[in-house]
Amino acid sequence: MTTMELDRWLRDELVGFPCRCALHMTDADTGEVLHSFHADTVVTSASTIKTPVLLAALEQVRLGRLDLSASLPLEASVILPDSEVFEPENLRESYTLWEYLYWMIVESDNTATNVILDLLGFDVINDYITGPLGLTGTACHRKMLDFAAQAAGRDNVTTAADQCRVYELLYRKAILTPALVEVALDMLTRQRCMDGFLRYIPYPLTLAHKTGGLDHVDHDAGLFWLENRRFTLAILTWDGPALDEQPQQKRLIGKLTRAICETYR
Repeated sequence: MTTMELDRWLRDELVGFPCRCALHMTDADTGEVLHSFHADTVVTSASTIKTPVLLAALEQVRLGRLDLSASLPLEASVILPDSEVFEPENLRESYTLWEYLYWMIVESDNTATNVILDLLGFDVINDYITGPLGLTGTACHRKMLDFAAQAAGRDNVTTAADQCRVYELLYRKAILTPALVEVALDMLTRQRCMDGFLRYIPYPLTLAHKTGGLDHVDHDAGLFWLENRRFTLAILTWDGPALDEQPQQKRLIGKLTRAICETYR
């Protein structure tokens, strides 16, 4: 497909799928918008909020207020039942800040995320989101799996355009320090959730990304290094047919990503 044909095809696919969708794609080098569909619509973020939280924590490291090697305790009472990290075989009294951040991103561990949220506080995170990151539709207002807060109207939200901006800033090293940017990108490239963007990609590529999923919500957002192109991409899907871990919306994300990569590689 040509890029114009791809744009029409993407819109048809997004409109025709039985959920609400947003897509944003930019050239990472120039910032040119390549494809965009409802990119500024504010939606529940699910675990894609963990990327701004990671960067907010690394900003505190840059400022000398936190240390990646510092040991932080873990109380048994805060371990959530969905954790596949803080299990008896890996359970200790404390972990380093770097470990909590690593598990928050690589395994999308909600217990690790809540430790970081307690450490930073929502004000520090949101000040960083609206300040250095310059995001306009993203905010962090609740802990992971706090569905009572969500029901009360305190949710974590984002937009497809904001997600792409985060990865543009990382790619251009326009935030943090070069060394801390590498820490972030290293974690994001090691993420173990491969059933969205990478679902139907049959060849190796470098991708720094973060997924997010809840009942009826599936997102993926990140930075692609193709042989001839570097681009950011965010595909957000919500109010859809998939319960948590069901594949319908992930299959759409994979289908769209395969077509995009085939067009731009």
